[in-house]
Amino acid sequence: MSTPEFIHPIRRPEFRRLLAMSITVALGFGMLIPVLPRYAKAFGVSLAVVGLVQLVFGLTRFSFGIVGGVVVDRFGERSSAITGLLIVSLSSYACGFAETFPQLVFARGFGGAGSALFIAGLQNRIIRIIEPEAMGRATVANRATFLIGIGLGPLLGGFVAHSFGLAATFHFYATGLLLAAIIGWFVMAEEGEKVERVTRSPFAALKAARPLFSDLRYVTALSATLAAWWTISGPAQFMGPLFAEDRLGFDSNQIGLAATMIAVGEAAVLPFVGKTADRFGRKAVLLPALSGAVVATVLMGRIEDMPWAFFVLMALLGASIASTSVAAGALLADSIPRGGSGAAVGLGQMAGDLGYLVAPVATGYAAETLGFSSAYAIAAIPAALMFVVALRLPRGIRARSEAEQIELPGAG
Repeated sequence: MSTPEFIHPIRRPEFRRLLAMSITVALGFGMLIPVLPRYAKAFGVSLAVVGLVQLVFGLTRFSFGIVGGVVVDRFGERSSAITGLLIVSLSSYACGFAETFPQLVFARGFGGAGSALFIAGLQNRIIRIIEPEAMGRATVANRATFLIGIGLGPLLGGFVAHSFGLAATFHFYATGLLLAAIIGWFVMAEEGEKVERVTRSPFAALKAARPLFSDLRYVTALSATLAAWWTISGPAQFMGPLFAEDRLGFDSNQIGLAATMIAVGEAAVLPFVGKTADRFGRKAVLLPALSGAVVATVLMGRIEDMPWAFFVLMALLGASIASTSVAAGALLADSIPRGGSGAAVGLGQMAGDLGYLVAPVATGYAAETLGFSSAYAIAAIPAALMFVVALRLPRGIRARSEAEQIELPGAG
């Protein structure tokens, strides 16, 4: 199969400018990783209650996923993204000034709405300006900015917290978001792209997204996104540290190294999966990725006699999750019309949030009642089911045709 002619995303100035905004946000998000749990615990609550901060944030972002999409369809990507950044900035300032734990939960919670608005605006702009033949590489580049942010952000956050206090980290983050909003205001200005944005009312936006549920590419994209976030949240980030401590006897340093292996695995495959997805099709990436996720997850609960294998399997999980996410993002772009559909993108975000929120509860209950070995087998079910669905995907790339764009109702 010959590679179609297209401009590499990195060579497009409008895409590079989006990455500048994205990495600014990712750095700020990374700053909170070593700070937020300690800051919440400083209010004198138990470790179980500390988790409420992230739970409420996640539930709010999930609830506003479709709202963010509708805002994009009605007011445009720039309005949605900038409004989202300003809301998260206000939320972060409020967190830094919180005097009680309920105030912190509320402040961090309403930031989830802003996060949903920002993600919907940014993703829809990328889908609108990048050709389907280049979406694999565009997804990799955007994901790489997030990796850089969560890699360097904790170092910056730790320095700020050590030098100025835990609360100051939220103020730095909030100020960084204001900077990102300023960057976004300029870089997301319409520049007369060859694909114009379609403005829709909220009802028309939802109606326009409905036909996509008969498109296997779109359904697969939603399902794969859910499976990827389920796998990272449940087997990797939640059960992983608990299993390593309880069954493998790992100390904190070993557990931290194992968690880092997830990012190592992701970084190892990102340079290749985007090009592969664009050249040979999304199926060529998705099937091996899901296979790897199933194998790694099932084996994770069966290595008590081989503790060293835990590091290898965590890296394999990271590689599988990254590859699945890239393929899912490209499939989403394949199915959505070039004029954009914020509602369709918003539903994709909600699928990921749903997997991320449900997996820790479901896998934790399974581990407590059935044991780690059975819990890991159960945790592999979403990726296994997704593998069966992905088998039906056609080979290669089926780009969004002009006919598909015109058939979608609701333009106005």
